[in-house]
Amino acid sequence: WCRSEGRGPNRQPLQGITSAGARARCSSAPVAEGAVVGGAAASSSSSAAVAPGNSEISVLDAGRDAAAPTARLQVKLETGHRITLLMEPNASVGSLWEAMERWRSKHSIARACAGGRQCSLRSAFPPRTYSDRGQTLQSAGLTPSATLFVTVDVPGAS
Repeated sequence: WCRSEGRGPNRQPLQGITSAGARARCSSAPVAEGAVVGGAAASSSSSAAVAPGNSEISVLDAGRDAAAPTARLQVKLETGHRITLLMEPNASVGSLWEAMERWRSKHSIARACAGGRQCSLRSAFPPRTYSDRGQTLQSAGLTPSATLFVTVDVPGAS
């Protein structure tokens, strides 16, 4: 799809389309996979949402209202793997950890936080650690979306 203001799916300017001329050259019709729009190859929204090597999992309640809000959480694990989770805003930080553990188990990804080492769930901006596993995603400020990373805590480091 051609975005307003000449921007592609990742909000980067499309080559060959200026902001002033973007609307004149765009249509509301979908663009075929691999087609060239203003010099940039088009991609489907599903491939743009999840880059190769990433996993997207839904932990949404069955039978939920499709219009209800969700939490979209992109998490970089301490192993370098990236996963995107779609969760209910009233889910807890603990349920986020549980969903990540189920994903690890399913994909045979070992935890670097085993053997007495502790891991933390953090955000870069604002810099914050999410240690209260009972806190809801919404009250933690992780809705509608957030980018998080898991770090291995080094004993004695502050």
